[in-house]
Order: sequence, then structure tokens, then C-alpha cells
Amino acid sequence: MLLSLASAYIAWAAFRADRAEATAVELGAIAGQLAEAVKNQWDDEAAVRRVNDPYPLPVAWRAADDDLAEPWQLLTDLACALPGGPPGDPALWPRRAAGLSGQGADIGEVFAERVPTRRLVLLGEPGAGKSVLLIRLLQDLIARRTEDAPVPVLFSLASWNPDQPLKPWMAEQLRSTYPGLRAPAPHSAIPATDAANRRADLAEALLHAGRILPLLDGLDELPPALHATALSALNGALPAQRPLVLASRAAPYRAVLRHPDAPVRLNGAAVIQLRPLAPDTATAYLRRDAGGPHTTAARRWDAVTAHLGTASPVGQALSTPLGLFLARTIYNPRPHSSPNRAIPHPDELCDTIAFPDRTAVDTHLFNAFLPAAYTPGSPHPPRWTAEQAHRSLVFLARFLQNQQAGSPDLAWWKLPHAVSPHLRRLTSTLMFGIASGCTLGVEVGLDGGLVPGLVIGIAGGLVIGLLAAFLVNPAPGTRLRWSPRRTTAGFLSGLAGGFVIGYENGSKNGLSDGLSNGLGTGLTLALLTGIAFSLKAEVPDLTTVTGPVTLLSSDRRAFIATTLAGGLAGVLAGALAVTIGGLQYGLVAVTTTLGTLGLACGLGIGLTQTAWPHFVIVRTHLALRRKLPWKLIGFLQDAHKYRGVLRQAGPMYQFRHIDLQRHLAQQQLP
Repeated sequence: MLLSLASAYIAWAAFRADRAEATAVELGAIAGQLAEAVKNQWDDEAAVRRVNDPYPLPVAWRAADDDLAEPWQLLTDLACALPGGPPGDPALWPRRAAGLSGQGADIGEVFAERVPTRRLVLLGEPGAGKSVLLIRLLQDLIARRTEDAPVPVLFSLASWNPDQPLKPWMAEQLRSTYPGLRAPAPHSAIPATDAANRRADLAEALLHAGRILPLLDGLDELPPALHATALSALNGALPAQRPLVLASRAAPYRAVLRHPDAPVRLNGAAVIQLRPLAPDTATAYLRRDAGGPHTTAARRWDAVTAHLGTASPVGQALSTPLGLFLARTIYNPRPHSSPNRAIPHPDELCDTIAFPDRTAVDTHLFNAFLPAAYTPGSPHPPRWTAEQAHRSLVFLARFLQNQQAGSPDLAWWKLPHAVSPHLRRLTSTLMFGIASGCTLGVEVGLDGGLVPGLVIGIAGGLVIGLLAAFLVNPAPGTRLRWSPRRTTAGFLSGLAGGFVIGYENGSKNGLSDGLSNGLGTGLTLALLTGIAFSLKAEVPDLTTVTGPVTLLSSDRRAFIATTLAGGLAGVLAGALAVTIGGLQYGLVAVTTTLGTLGLACGLGIGLTQTAWPHFVIVRTHLALRRKLPWKLIGFLQDAHKYRGVLRQAGPMYQFRHIDLQRHLAQQQLP
């Protein structure tokens, strides 16, 4: 019982130390720092996606058809009836929905000044530029943002299960991308009813206070059967007074509205629909990317541009920003291209025998994109051939399609699901068993000999490995640091608890033995608990954004730190026990025994609390089978930063477009 009380005291003291370190900061200042992080994140991503190279495409839109939107009069009446009055100036509202039309940089003005309720649905065909337009809207809203305005944050709905409450899911998305929001919120930030059992963090507090403006991308990327459920859940979680933006393909949204049993629409929202690119806009863009309208490279597009704006296959395929991006990557020469490289001519796209319809042109562009992206001679020459990249990307696309239910989110910590559960458990058992078995074998072998130590070590290690293998693969951990406050709290807690336990056991032989034994046990336990509690999850500052590489490095450091901390605690405790005479064995034997036990415990904690070792095992297995590169993270970085094949969404990668992912997923592994 005393041991249980001591453990409870240790946990309570550590918890109190954590709370004491929390700083109550006003939510307005927190939102301002978050806005800086969001701006930096998406400015960098826009540069990687070449949004401004050679210049932003002036994507245009119009008000959607009447059957897709609420009546305009209803929207204006609803905005005027909101608590506190309309969110904008009614004098700036257009008289009819047709006044929502615009292009390019107008998107910020349209949302902030022309939409009465500041609730907007953005519809477009595949590749029409919805995601890039959301980024431009986010950048514009941050530039316009005042001190009290909410922070626009882009969320990918593909990872949301509509059966899960929306706000907890959004809070977790915020924490994973902006880890500073894991810090405890001020007590006054949320009502007492919400904080009765647990101190809310900053992510929850910002959502509760309405200081997050959700930009929700990819309703159509959810399974079709969940579209109506998702819209209903959005209406319930984000009522009419909460501004938001929702992006989707037009056909799925229209299908939900026309559902015969339960049609659903986003309440209080205006709706705009992206237009196909104007022929002169697409022509100017292709020629400018080729070096200018009067260059030899620009004249290569003459036959293709004659088809733009027509119903021909190539005219339809190049009517979207995605089609133009693929075409310019494939057919426009680059300054660093090898002079010996034969660049294909865009005239081949006009061959209606080879490409009888738009689907054939789209398929050809997707097929030709990867070889063009991995062509040698660029400013950043690829370390992988086009064939190697194709093999790896097909494997990853098939993994997302088949093992991740078609989700676009490529998370490195979910890679263990790419192999069968039986194989995953077998490899984990062997690898973890060897590591933990070595520590157990050393301990037993010192007393019982090499053979017993080897047998017991292997058997015990396999048991530990088997248990670890059957655990659900954990999510990646956070960065760890040494906390003097937690170390002191753990040391004092262990000293008090150990003294009580030691005194109780030694006092049977008299007061002197009781005090001596209590002091020895207390100091020994104090070292163990002081080191065990000294590692604290570090909450970065609010302007920090977590990317896939940062998260992997943090998780690896957390695994190493927990393992070494366990071994160090055991060694120091053993040395102290021998020094003060608490144990009657030799220094080497005691420190080795407690050190290996501590190392085994630290290893077990690391295996169950971090995702990095599981990722390493499966990555090694897949690399040996030539399905993925050995330097997988480097490959993904290169595909994102230099090839334009992937994009980054917080701590995860995604394919440049969901249709590229689906195209690759349909191909057989080489």
C-alpha cells in the first residue's frame, strides 16, 4: 500500500510541476503567433508548388447555379440577423449572387467583403485549381487580418471520419501541425464545464473561442456514402455565425443536394464555381513558361494553342491548371536540361488517333510526368532514376489506396501497415527480441554463465518482442528535454517514498537500522524517479510548424532518450546502493544488473511510446525487397521540394493531385 501511495505521489508531483510551467497568455497574442506560423508554412509551400512561377494563374470563377446555393436574399437576411450584427459592411454586398464573380487575387475581397455570411463553398472540376485558390485565399486573409480576426487554417477533410466529432478532430490536426498549441490554455479560456476533468490546451481554446477560420479542402475525397453525413456534421459543429470555406468537386456536392431521401447543403453558405481557363490565359502561360512569346520554344506550342477553347481532347485536357502544369513540365525545355536529351514535342497531343478523348490525353500526361520530373540535368539532379522513382511512387500510391482507404495523407508512421500484420509482428518480435534479449542475457550471464544467459536472454527477449509487436503502432512522439523542475520533483518524491518503505523494512532490527535502510532505499529510489521524470515533452513556440522530417527526428530522439535514461537510472541506482551499503553484492554486479534492467525498461517504453523503431524495421524490409529506397525520407523530400510530385500538408505528404495518386495506384508494381 505504501508503494502505491509513493507512486501516486510521484505522479501528482510531476503533474504539479507541469502545471507550474504553463504560462497564461492571452488568446489574442496566441492567435497572432499562430497566424505567423500559418503564413510561413503556406508561403513556403506555395513556392515549392511553383504557384508564382512564372506567375500565378488567374483562375476565374462565377456564382454557382441557383440549385447549388441558398437564395441570395436569405443569405443577406441571415447575415443581418446574426448576433452582434453582420460580419461585414452591407454596403459592399452585391445585389445578386452574380456579383461574386472574380478571378485570381479577388478571392480575398470576395470572401471578406462580398459574401454576407462569410461562409463559402468553392466548387470546381478535377484539377481546376481549388487547392491553390484556397492557399491564395489563406494568404490574403492573413494579410488582411486584424488583431481580433480569426486565423485561417487549411484542413484536409480526407483524414476525417464524419462519425468523429469535428472539433476534436480539428484540434488534433492543429496540434500535429503546430505543436506549440499543445500547451495548456489559460483557465479562463474555456467554461468550467469543459475543463472539469482536464485542462484544455491552446488548440481547443482557440477553436472554442472562434479564433480559427477553417478552410476545409476535399469534401469529395471522402467516400461518397459519407458526403451527406459530413455536411450534416459541419452544420452541427459550425453554426451559421461561424465563418468557413468548403472546397469540393461540383458533382459530389450536387449529388448530396439531389439525394432523394435526405438532401443536405452547407447552411448559410454562398457558392462559387471555378471556370475553365480562358484560351488566351492558357496560351500566354504556356508561352511565358517556355521563355517568352517570341522564343523558339514558345512557337512549339502553336498547334496546341490553336485547340485551346475547343472541345478537342487536348483543348479539354489543358483547360485546367493541373493540365497546364503537367504539360509545361513535360514539353518545355529548362535551362539546365542536358543538350543530349530529346524533349518530346507538344504537337503529339493533337493526334486524335493516339488520343481520341480527354481521358487518353490525361493518362498520357500522367505517364509522361514522372520521367520529365526525374530527368537529369536540373539545378537539383535527382538521386533516383525515373524507373526507381516510378516503382516507389506506385508502391506508395497503392499503399494509400488499398491499406489507407484511398486517403491522400502519406504519414511515415503509418508505413508499417504496408506489410501484412503477420509479417510485421514477426519482424518486430525478432528485432525487439534481439535488442531486449541482449540486456537480459548480460544480466543472467554474469551470475549463471554464458549458456544460461544466452537461453534466458533469447527467451525473455522474444517474449518482450512479441508483446511489443502486438501493440498498436504508436503515433510519433514529441521532442524531449531535461526539465530541472521535474527532476527535482521526481527526486524528492522518490526520496520520501523510498525512505518510508526502507524504514518500514529495516526498523524491525531497531531504529538505527531503520534509518540507515530508509536513507539508502530513499536515495536509490530518488535517483531512479529523478531520472525517470526528468524527461519532459517539449512544447515548441507557437511559430513552429511540424513537417514530416522534423517529426521523424523528434521521434527518433525521444526513443533514444527514453532508452538511455532507463539504463542510466539503473546504473546510478546500483552504484549508490553499493556505496551506501544497502546491498551486499559487488559494485559491477549490482550496477550491471540494475543498469540492464533499466535499459530494458527504457527500451520497452521507447518501443511503445514512439513510432520511429517500427518505421525503421518496415522501411528496411521494403528496401530489401526493392519496393522503396533505403533513404525513404530523403526520397520523399526530393519528390516534394524539387520534383513537384508531392505536396506537404503539415506532418504528412500528399501526391500533387489526388488523380495522380489514383492513376499510379491502378498500375502494377514493376
